[in-house]
Amino acid sequence: MPPLKIAVVVGQFPTISETFIVNQIRFLKSQGHQVHIYCFKKIKIGIHPSDDIHFKDVKLLEWQHFMPKNKLKRFFKIFSILIKSINFSIRLDLIKRFNLFKYKKDAFNGYVFFRRYFELYFEINNYDVVHVHFANHAVRLLRQLEIFQKRIIVSFHGFDAHNYDHQFYNGLLKLKTICYTTNTAYTKDKIIDLGFPDHLITILPVGLDTNFFKPTQNLKKSERFNILFVGRLVVLKSPLLAIKIIEQLVNQNITNLLLTIVGDGEEFQRCEDYIVSHELEPYITLKGSQNQLEIVELMNSSDMFLLPGIKDDNNKAEAQGLVIQEAQAMQLPVIISDVGGMKDGVLDGKTGFVLKAHDIDAFVKCILYLIEHPKERIAMGSAGRKFAVKNYDISVLGQQLLDLYR
Repeated sequence: MPPLKIAVVVGQFPTISETFIVNQIRFLKSQGHQVHIYCFKKIKIGIHPSDDIHFKDVKLLEWQHFMPKNKLKRFFKIFSILIKSINFSIRLDLIKRFNLFKYKKDAFNGYVFFRRYFELYFEINNYDVVHVHFANHAVRLLRQLEIFQKRIIVSFHGFDAHNYDHQFYNGLLKLKTICYTTNTAYTKDKIIDLGFPDHLITILPVGLDTNFFKPTQNLKKSERFNILFVGRLVVLKSPLLAIKIIEQLVNQNITNLLLTIVGDGEEFQRCEDYIVSHELEPYITLKGSQNQLEIVELMNSSDMFLLPGIKDDNNKAEAQGLVIQEAQAMQLPVIISDVGGMKDGVLDGKTGFVLKAHDIDAFVKCILYLIEHPKERIAMGSAGRKFAVKNYDISVLGQQLLDLYR
């Protein structure tokens, strides 16, 4: 199969909480495909030390960004675009934008030309695939997607299924040539409720690099039993419930433990206040946001992973929770709740435990089991690593994505 030319569209780039997109792009590049990244907002942070090399050429998706400010450079770019446009009808379409009677000075200065060029951009540049991450961003590109004649993939990731209604997606629903991917059956049901047809939706979880998320052997662990929570500190991930679970263990005189909470968000202050007011500082620490290298280090020194997510007041829940697969890849048994799509990514009783949301007693019981049965805990961690490598490694999921592209 010849290499593909792929346009990947994201909201902002890079984003620490969306490393799965970086993993996907890195895989596609490793397979010899030409990948160009487009975003609506560009920020200067790194995901991995090598990212400045791999992702330094990221273009902003604004028509003004494609139009040189210098008038002479603008003229030469217009000439270059017209030469590059081998499709006669597209070239004629662009030439019509210089109609002074219709567009007046906006025709003369090239504004109309570049606005139209922006609409035709993916078609003119002869991409084989346009892949838009988060469906709400696809809505911003309706005209471009309507014109593009080749393969279009739009990936729902959870936020875009929860926070927008059928009316918002009305224009996207009219385009019948788009294929959709989503991370779990839970999210698929959400987007079917929005009106998207079942037969156009493929469940394709987001993946991770299991060579990066790989435990360091023979690492000396603390004498304390270390429990790790990683995620945005928002209601649906329920960091406060994690704190209350530890509080109950402490009340049962299980004090040789430490819960480390990694993340930031609207619940941070509430969590901090609860820890202080209930004198739980010796047993719980709030680390704030950490990069992936720091998270791997924390996972290396932990004994288990905890994510007792719930449904929030708007009935939203975790869509997949990639960090659950990252923890399993690091050979940590995981204890999670059964809401949303989290349960799809754990083998209950083999790589961890899937429990009823809000059932603090059940969470306490399972943590005690792991504390008291170190051999079983190690066996669960080993099974979790195998499960993550087989089902969630980016090379496995990346190949499935390539099958969709083709």
